[in-house]
Amino acid sequence: MHHGDGRRTRRHAVLGLAALSLAGCNRHKPPIQVALHISSDGDELAFKPEHLSCPSGAQVQLFFHHAGQILSDPHDWVLLAPGHLKAFLADADKAPDDTVIPAHDKAMVLAATPLCGKQHTVMVQFIAPAPGNYDFVCSVPGHGETMRGTLTVTA
Repeated sequence: MHHGDGRRTRRHAVLGLAALSLAGCNRHKPPIQVALHISSDGDELAFKPEHLSCPSGAQVQLFFHHAGQILSDPHDWVLLAPGHLKAFLADADKAPDDTVIPAHDKAMVLAATPLCGKQHTVMVQFIAPAPGNYDFVCSVPGHGETMRGTLTVTA
């Protein structure tokens, strides 16, 4: 009788572990993959479109295309943490033209593409933040005043 109780205990332990590992499968499903596409509005200092959206937690690949034909200024796409738009733009306007993100502003930035020359495309990957509205801008001095938009992250 003592021998049978040991087998029953082991069987319950094995079944319990199997149930835990199955429950774990549901919690760790792979993140949603999202591809976002945005460009400069030709030679205008504007993004097209000005509004993007994705779900929170998604693995985002954002492709930015510099659609300019005439102006040779590069552009980039910088996603900012909430509440940092004015401070970031003030610092970016004082930075050298080849600086994407001023070093002391890195904490304000959630994601950024490299600088992109006209008729080229660059990409950045990031995990979409918590639900809310996030500003994005071009960090090239003088561009962020009009070259900006909003990423809406949904629950």
